[in-house]
Amino acid sequence: MDYSSIAQNINYRYTSNAPMFQFGGLSSGLDTASIIDKIMEVESRPLNRLNEKFKVLDYQQKAYNNVSDKLRDFMNYLTDFKLQSNLIPKSATVSDATVLAADASATVLDGNYSISIDKLASRSIYNGGKVGVDITSTDTYSSLNHKYVPQDSTLVLTVNNTDVNISISSTDTINDIVNKISNAFTTAGASATVAFNDVENKLVIQSSDIFSISQSSGNFLNVFKLDDANLINNSGTYTLQSSGDIGTYSTSKTLADLGISGSGTFTINDVSISYSDTDTIFDLISRINNNVSDVTASYDENNNKIVITANEMGDVIINISGAPSGLGLDTGTFTLGDIAHATLTTDSGLTYDLYSDNNTFTYNGLEFTAYNLGNVTISVNTDTDAIVEKVKEFVDKWNEMTDYLYTKLTEDKVKGKDESEMSEEEKIQGYLKNDQYLRRIFDKMRGFLYDSYNGNYLWELGITSGDSGIGFENTMKGHIELDEDKLKEYISKNGVDSVWKFFGGSETSFASQVKDYLYDLTKFNGEIDQVAGVSGRLGREKRVLAKEMANWIEILQKKEQDLWAKFSAMEEALAKLNSQGMYIAQALSKR
Repeated sequence: MDYSSIAQNINYRYTSNAPMFQFGGLSSGLDTASIIDKIMEVESRPLNRLNEKFKVLDYQQKAYNNVSDKLRDFMNYLTDFKLQSNLIPKSATVSDATVLAADASATVLDGNYSISIDKLASRSIYNGGKVGVDITSTDTYSSLNHKYVPQDSTLVLTVNNTDVNISISSTDTINDIVNKISNAFTTAGASATVAFNDVENKLVIQSSDIFSISQSSGNFLNVFKLDDANLINNSGTYTLQSSGDIGTYSTSKTLADLGISGSGTFTINDVSISYSDTDTIFDLISRINNNVSDVTASYDENNNKIVITANEMGDVIINISGAPSGLGLDTGTFTLGDIAHATLTTDSGLTYDLYSDNNTFTYNGLEFTAYNLGNVTISVNTDTDAIVEKVKEFVDKWNEMTDYLYTKLTEDKVKGKDESEMSEEEKIQGYLKNDQYLRRIFDKMRGFLYDSYNGNYLWELGITSGDSGIGFENTMKGHIELDEDKLKEYISKNGVDSVWKFFGGSETSFASQVKDYLYDLTKFNGEIDQVAGVSGRLGREKRVLAKEMANWIEILQKKEQDLWAKFSAMEEALAKLNSQGMYIAQALSKR
């Protein structure tokens, strides 16, 4: 039963069982509707009283739920506040931030730590051999169509203020091209060494004279990767060479273009990878990455090889077996990743060897991540000012919470304002005034301020309530205040971890006990839920009222229908009397 909708709409006249339109007084001249309204207004007073009781319960329920939300927020705050890492903030200062970055947890002892980063971790890498077919100096220019379609080109060599044109045709071999460029230097009155490095597949041009090569047509410079190459001066020798392997393939090339035929499988770290000569290089790389979770494959377009890199750093093994020769994975080289090594020395002279497979080291709560080799000092200090700020924040949160409870206990209902104009907060205002259950919660929270926790009291930390001389008003509200100097004195005397031990160091600490109490109040089927939850006391009372209201609505509907029926019968009788009177009058007039 949707009892809330019944409570919000008790106008029985507009329910489905009531007559839609009623007309009265046609014979009697009486204002029948007004008469019935007045009668029903009196008859509906018990229903209105029930509805008022329902609204009170509803507003109390909402007010309690708001209190529960407020207490739950404070409980969640205490959960984080009482953590050792929050109450004992440490700072870690590094002498050289280019070598490493450090972070200190609450458990690290203050002091200086000398760190030597002796080795950085690295990833294992499998560098494949050359992909595809070998390139030799006897290959023609037109056969170098791995990435570009070679076009007949005209080059312009500029040296000694002289321009010499060089014509390159598709039938020229690499040897022919080497000779043409060399002859062009001779024609310009300069000397040069022009060669093709068939190991790295690069064209290399060296001269004692400054020179440049441009193209007026074709795409020779792109094919031979000279379009982005720089002229390098080394002690008067000027060198221009291909920026990468000229045998590099476009990843859209198929494995058949690499000289692979048919289909098959090979394994990487015992994971089977299928291939077909119709696959593109891109397809194969994607298949490896989608199936082998611990490595990443890529195609090195500068050096024309497939590179397999371990995803994790350290001594990760990469095993490749059964790959076809055209991929170069059968002739590659494997380099095992390194484990990072650091040496840590404490103030007392104790030395520890630390190892890591990801360049992040830990020692007794001190964590540092290495970027470069080198020696640094990490200075760890407890930030006393930060501890004070944390306690100040707690004091503010506590006062905010107790202010809210005290306000709910003492506020009056909103007056002089129509309910339709009120906000939800205004509607529930005053419904918990002097509420005994809320008073018990408030007094319990205020009582926590005066108890002993592991032999210590709040006032020893410089946290005092009104009973300590601040004022009666603060005592009533459960307010606390912090003497920062006294807190610092307490820390100096008892150690930096003393504040944490008081608030959160054990189940019997201050914040732990308050948090446990708030949990019992606000949890599902907890104390507040048993009062204001869906199945709580207020909810049950609302359901009882809703049933009574539903019964009253049926009674009033029937009563209104009966009244209309009686008035209708009266009107009908009067109409007959009027009709008979008119008949008698007409009969007498004819005599």
